[in-house]
Parts: sequence; C-alpha cells; structure tokens
Amino acid sequence: MNPYQRVMNTLVGQPVDRPPVFAVLGAYGGRLTNTGLRAIFSDASAYVAGQRALQETFGFDLVMTPFIFTAISEAFGGVTAWSDDQVPNMKRPGARGPVEALALPLPNPLVAGQLSVVLEATRQLADLYKGQVPIIAVVPGPGIMPSLIIGMEQWMETVLFDEPLARKLLDHTAPFFISWANALLAAGADCLVVTEGMATAEIAPRSLFAERFLPLLASTFAQIPGPKVLHHTGGSMNHNLDLLPGLDGLVGVAVGSKDDLAEARRLIGPDLNLIGNLDNLSFPALSADAVYSMSQACLRTAAPSGHYILANAGADIPLTTPSENLLAMRAAVTDYPAVRGHGS
Repeated sequence: MNPYQRVMNTLVGQPVDRPPVFAVLGAYGGRLTNTGLRAIFSDASAYVAGQRALQETFGFDLVMTPFIFTAISEAFGGVTAWSDDQVPNMKRPGARGPVEALALPLPNPLVAGQLSVVLEATRQLADLYKGQVPIIAVVPGPGIMPSLIIGMEQWMETVLFDEPLARKLLDHTAPFFISWANALLAAGADCLVVTEGMATAEIAPRSLFAERFLPLLASTFAQIPGPKVLHHTGGSMNHNLDLLPGLDGLVGVAVGSKDDLAEARRLIGPDLNLIGNLDNLSFPALSADAVYSMSQACLRTAAPSGHYILANAGADIPLTTPSENLLAMRAAVTDYPAVRGHGS
C-alpha cells in the first residue's frame, strides 16, 4: 500500500495497513538540501528538491506545495519580511484599510509573482508523485483572506465595528479564494487544506463564525470541486466542529493541540476524518521518546475508530526540531497495529 492509497482509504473508511502520518514540512526541506529559505520559496525546482529529500528521509504520507501565504499578500501589493530561520511573514500589507482594498484589482493566480512559483512547484510535484503520494496544498480561508491584504488588526476592527464594509470586502476577495484554490487543483494538488482563522476560538466566538463565516465557507466550497480539510491555523476549533459536517467537499478537520481529541470525535460524528493534535511547537525541546509517546497517545485515542491521520497541529514544524523527533513520529505509526476503517 503506497501513501496515496493509505490516505485515500482512510478518508473513505476503507482498510489500511497502518494509520497515515502527516508532518507540515516546507521550510525543513531547505535544511535537508542546504538551501536558504528565500531560495526554496522563490524557485520551484529548489522547493521540490526539498520535498524529495523529506520524502526520502522521513517517508511521511504527503508532499506539500509551498506553504507561503506572503505570496498572496505580495500579489495584492504587500511586502514580505524574509528570515534565515523561519518562514516568511508579511512586513507591510498591500492596502492601508478596507476601502483601499476594495479598489485593488484581484490578481490572476496564473501569472502573479510568487503565486506562479507555487503553481509550478505543484505541477512538478504532480509529475513526481501523482498516484503515489498525496499532494497537499494549503490555502488561507475566505474569511481570513482579507487579513493578508490589510493586516489582521485592520481586518478584525472592520469585522467587529463595520459589518457592511466587512461583507463588501469578503464579497470582493471571495472570487480570488475560489480561483486560487481551483488553480492549485488544476496544477495537480490532490487535496486542499483551508486554514480558516475565523473558525478558531482564539479569534472569533462561535456565534460570529456561525452567522457570518460559515455561510461564506458553504458558498465558496461549493464552487471548488475537490476534497478539502478545514484547518484551525494553530488555534482551537472544537467549539465549532458540530457545525461543519455537510460543507461541500469537506473530508476532514484538523484538530488543534489544545483540543480534546476524543471530544472532537464525539462532536464531529463518526464519518469525517480528524487530523493532527500533536503540538509541533514543543518538538524542538522534546526528546524523541517523548514525541513517540505523544504520537502513540493520539493513535490510541483516535485511530481505533478509523478516519484518523496523525499529524502536527500547527503550521511548519520548527527548523530546530531534531530529525530524530520526526523519525520518532513516523515510527509511532509503523509500530501501531494495523487498523481497519470504521474500527472494524
């Protein structure tokens, strides 16, 4: 059973030889190939070389397209802050506020700067791994997308104090979210991980998400014909899990490290996949034995009922994480007894 078959079987509740395991490793590929972060996120071939090195070294059940949201802020006129030891961040947004953002034209993802690099890397990954290893693309959700154009503080101020203007901006940017997601699928991505900050407890209460952002997810997801996983962006999402089943194309939900994994299963029901729960921010300081034990604990809790993929809970695993810890995470699933879908 290859990684693609293992993941696809898990998603639909069919038998697998072992639970799949994901690790969010974009920048880490540069560490293995001795390539600087600016180079691997600016050169599709350099990025793909990093993913190949990761696959050969650790054998996780995915390869990832470049996880670089600053490519989107740049496409809207923003400026990126580069670092040697962490993924790039937005230095300055492209618009000073929502009114200015509404005047910006939507970028064409096929030709816009770094977005075209992401698409080219996706095509190269598809040439190498299609049907062998799942190709996962990460996109910011439609509710959090405006924060990449005007900054998080401006966006939250608009959401909380000027609802009509917030709706206008969401209506303006939603077509870009749809076109970007569909461009990634057309380039060869097998599944989209949609990181929706407005679904997390740390950013928005359940009532705000249910009233204003869940309908946006429903309307945009219906226009993206591919499997999708909703991700918590590093926060907690159990408070909204019962609202999510039925979203078009939703095959799974990423569980935050602060979320109770058993409670997550109860809330979301038996048929949707749960992914994650490992606190990747603790990885650099932990021993390999501790990572192994944490991974086994997640598996004992969630794997028996099927529909579970072991994974780190946040964004990129820190570059200072010892490789032994990643190998321990990988070994935990190898040592776990083979499971069958739906716990049969």
